[in-house]
Amino acid sequence: MVGIETSQHVKLSYEPAGVGERILAFFLDGFFIGVYYLVVIWIWGYVNDIGANPESAIQDNIWILYIVLVLPMMLYHLISELISNGYSLGKKIVGIRVVKVDGTRATLSGYLVRWMFRLVEITMTSGVLAFVAVIMNGKGQRIGDILGKTCVIKERKNVKLDNTLFAEVADAYKPVFPQVAELADKDIRIIKEVLDSRSHYDYDNWFLMLQKTRKKIEDRLGVKDHDLRGDEFLKTVIKDYNAIHGK
Repeated sequence: MVGIETSQHVKLSYEPAGVGERILAFFLDGFFIGVYYLVVIWIWGYVNDIGANPESAIQDNIWILYIVLVLPMMLYHLISELISNGYSLGKKIVGIRVVKVDGTRATLSGYLVRWMFRLVEITMTSGVLAFVAVIMNGKGQRIGDILGKTCVIKERKNVKLDNTLFAEVADAYKPVFPQVAELADKDIRIIKEVLDSRSHYDYDNWFLMLQKTRKKIEDRLGVKDHDLRGDEFLKTVIKDYNAIHGK
């Protein structure tokens, strides 16, 4: 598991992306790159046909094709992951992304190292070296990830009603803590993740995380005196939030 610290300083765990998911993302990215290649080649041919340029003029302008076609294809993974917080189009669709090994956003140097080693691990060996590295490593890391101190994690989860911000609230329900109106969806999402993470930790670690979250929410709301247990308090906060915001 990869540890990710939220803005509330609560440590959550995310599962490294599997080999199958990474391969699927790879083929999706390859598809998008292929589409781009065909579109550029078609536009290039169309422009030259319309202009009736002599062959010598086309050869003189071939550098334009290299800049517009080859350079974006070479830099696709580096640029897309850099500007999209670890996502490429394929990774976004599959629900995986690149992060640092401590769960924070990867740095430019991390993206650069994994992109440079991509040439050896994927391009030159048809992905065999990367496949073996990920299988043996067990943390969603190929060689470029290990050296760049990055990994690829799963982000997309099967969404059920229990996994969303929604909670069933009776029409006559009166919020216990009206101060929850100050919270945002992201705060409630963190609380939900903490409550739902019980099965991923031994009880002592989960309880410590629960109490830490409870204390931070109490401080945010200015709530001190109540007789609720930690989990009961957080569940009540979620329920109150839904009642106030009409979720």
